[in-house]
Amino acid sequence: LLSRRQRQMCIRDSMSMDGICGSDDFSDSGLSLYWQWNHNPVDQAWSLTDRPGFLRLKTSRVVDNLFVAPNTLTQRMVGPKCMGTVSLSLGGMKDGDRAGLSAFNGDSGVLTIEKNGNKLSLVMSEQKSVFEKTKRAISRVDMTEQARIPLNKELVYLRVEGDFTNGRDEVRFSYSLDGKTWIPVGLPVKMKFDYTRMFMGSKFAIFNYATHSVGGYVDVDSFDYSFCDASM
Repeated sequence: LLSRRQRQMCIRDSMSMDGICGSDDFSDSGLSLYWQWNHNPVDQAWSLTDRPGFLRLKTSRVVDNLFVAPNTLTQRMVGPKCMGTVSLSLGGMKDGDRAGLSAFNGDSGVLTIEKNGNKLSLVMSEQKSVFEKTKRAISRVDMTEQARIPLNKELVYLRVEGDFTNGRDEVRFSYSLDGKTWIPVGLPVKMKFDYTRMFMGSKFAIFNYATHSVGGYVDVDSFDYSFCDASM
């Protein structure tokens, strides 16, 4: 989606980004105003002090999908092009935990780290929420898995690149084990400009939730938000 030169220019732009969106190294005593919780947060399940310099996201409720997960942290995706990169430490995950980065809305592209037993896998999927108007709630989530990759490291970098130029409205995904070499994963996902199921537009979303039992956690080292000019 973006060339190496474009990525370098976007990263430089992010250093001076100002406004309602931006990068965060989670070194401050409070959570930046760049962020919004997707639901009312469980305050006991996140911390900036348990591991200074990191945001710790703890599981607090057993759920079966991202759309109802508590303590999902989001920022708006900005046009015409943008890129979000998160660094995650996975050593605190428990069996059944799901953590990662999403291009988030009613139809979402999702990079998920799954902990199953003692094994970690990176799963790229497209997830579509089905909203039941009579109940005014999401009745189910239809998921199409595009890629599944075994992981043997407890530090991973996840990236989402968005292109909203000329009605393109798509996102692409990649991951890295060292923060330098990036590996594309899955297919582009079309992001619909929808407000009928969740919210208007699309968001970057960092998440961690439990599907078996609570008590696990991930540590978020940093989130790099890059704004890219459409002319590049």
